Amino acid sequence: MVTWADVTRWDSAPLQGAVGEVNTAYNKVVACSEDLRGITTADGWHGTAAGAAADEVDQVIDGLEEYAAEVASLRRSAGDVGDAISGVMNGVKEVEGLARAHHFTVGGDGAIVDNGPPPDTPEDQREAVARERATIAAELRDRVSEVLRSATDIDDDFCLVLDRIMSGQTIDATGNDNENTSLAAAGNSGAAMGSLSIPAPPPEGATAAQNAAYWATLSEAQRTRLAMDRPELVGPRDGFSAKQRDIANRELLDRQQSRLRHERDELQRKITEFPRTGAGQIKLNDRLEFDALKADLDELDGKLRGLDDIDHRLSMSDPASPNYDPTKQRPYVLRIDDAGAGRAVVAMGNPDTAQNVATYVPGTGSELSKVNGDLGRADSMVSAAQQAGAKTPSVITWIGYDAPPGLMDAANESFADNGKHALDSFQDGLRESHQGAPSHNTVLGHSYGTTLVGHAARDEHLAVDDIVLVASPGVGVDHASQLNMPPEHVYSTTAANDAINITNFPRIEGQGDPLDPLGPDPTDPEFGGRTFTSDPGPSGPILGNSEAAHSEYWTRDNPALRDMGRIIAGKQPGN
Repeated sequence: MVTWADVTRWDSAPLQGAVGEVNTAYNKVVACSEDLRGITTADGWHGTAAGAAADEVDQVIDGLEEYAAEVASLRRSAGDVGDAISGVMNGVKEVEGLARAHHFTVGGDGAIVDNGPPPDTPEDQREAVARERATIAAELRDRVSEVLRSATDIDDDFCLVLDRIMSGQTIDATGNDNENTSLAAAGNSGAAMGSLSIPAPPPEGATAAQNAAYWATLSEAQRTRLAMDRPELVGPRDGFSAKQRDIANRELLDRQQSRLRHERDELQRKITEFPRTGAGQIKLNDRLEFDALKADLDELDGKLRGLDDIDHRLSMSDPASPNYDPTKQRPYVLRIDDAGAGRAVVAMGNPDTAQNVATYVPGTGSELSKVNGDLGRADSMVSAAQQAGAKTPSVITWIGYDAPPGLMDAANESFADNGKHALDSFQDGLRESHQGAPSHNTVLGHSYGTTLVGHAARDEHLAVDDIVLVASPGVGVDHASQLNMPPEHVYSTTAANDAINITNFPRIEGQGDPLDPLGPDPTDPEFGGRTFTSDPGPSGPILGNSEAAHSEYWTRDNPALRDMGRIIAGKQPGN
């Protein structure tokens, strides 16, 4: 049983140094292949002595094949273990750093020891500090558990490889054709036997902190290997690094495109071959079935369009692509899923290394098929943040929930309630996977997306520095302070001619809350947050309100876009 005291003393250097020496020995053995093929009994030599000599040659060849396999197995396992230990050492370092920063220690048995809050903690804050320390202690326990789980897995795997080598069970060379022997082939077989497994991640539904604790115990090579071999395990995991999530999700994107194209071909064939009358018409009794096929085809076309749009945006960051645009941030695909209306989470710029990170949550009607416009808005916000002084911004398009499909559905809070935990987990994951000093994080909702942001902030305590509400129909609270965020860090704007104004009823003094199922207008002075300016947008036929104005906040010259960029950059709007 590997203990915490054991892993704190682990050192990958001796194993990594041994790999070079073992490799030298392996190369010397493999170089003997040609000589072995030349060993044979003399022509015309027959009889007992000739047979004995041939048997001896076979034993020499078999022995060298087994030796080549054993040396290759040791070389592979020593390299893998040395690499894996570096991951465990990183996990230990993160645990000890977190413990030290919050006045905890970790015992040799892995127990978490709380050395108490700062002695000058005010009496009225002691209860809140105690809750915070309990949360930190729980995270430390999770991280220690993941480190020990990985360490035990490494230890067990390495012992198994060494046992095979010591007992001569790496390969069975006696069944090989010695006249065409290849010590390199024997070595390849041995190397495969020496490969270490990668511990499985926490179960589905694990918190971002639990995922990050596991991820911290893997080396960079293990992370990449897992992303390539098991993309479905890595792609959607909050708390895993953006680099490997992108690798995994690009593979999933390719798979989903191929599968949907095949499904589309099958649907098109059914539609083409659907029974018709002599005049080429669909029979009345078959109309429902035929219309259902057409609807399925339209849905598939939409999803394929969305996936292709993401693929096209990825190609714009590839210097070898005709679509290459060096002015665009490199995208990172953090989730892709064509189930239902589809999910797509795409970051413009690496959020793990960015100093300023924003998550953009679109509203009613958003889905995979319409992702292209949202990606364009993210690009615009990256540019605005850069113009405001952000050196390394990352803006993420987050279609990670089922948005209301239409305006009649947008008065229902259930879409926000069903998506709020996913948004909270994603924000936690951004904090967990970030490298270096904490980034300035903003979550920005548009239309019904603000309702989701509001519910997540109200009920889940979003791990962000600023909240931005654009064209909001209401966010589920009466005052900015109820979003678990200082009101001065809650910003909102709505264009004068935006059709969303129809949903924001004025307050009636002395009559309590407005008659609005989603809550009051965040731009109302009584809401308590800060507002910034938008162009009024084109007017419309209904009380001057226009649907077009609802989508113009991201046009180049709109002051709203400038101020969104300033907020993302950690600055005040309007300056």
